[in-house]
Amino acid sequence: MNANQKSELQQLLEKNAYGTGLSPEKQSRAHQLIANPDLSEKNCWVCEISRPDDTQKAIFDTGLCQGHARYALVTRK
Repeated sequence: MNANQKSELQQLLEKNAYGTGLSPEKQSRAHQLIANPDLSEKNCWVCEISRPDDTQKAIFDTGLCQGHARYALVTRK
C-alpha cells in the first residue's frame, strides 16, 4: 500500500466520524475489519495516553487498537 493511501478501515472510520455516517452494510464491514485486523508495530496512541502500562498494538494505519477502534465506530468520534 502506498504511504499516501488509507486503509479501508481508516476510510470508514473517517467517514463515520466526519461525514454522513455509515450504512448498516458499511458498519458491518468496519466491525469485520476491526475483528480481523492487520496490526502495526506501533502501539495505540489512546492507550499510551490513557493507560501507559497496558498498551495494545494499533491496527495498521488507524493508530487505534481494536477496543478504541470499536469505540470510535460506535460513538462516531
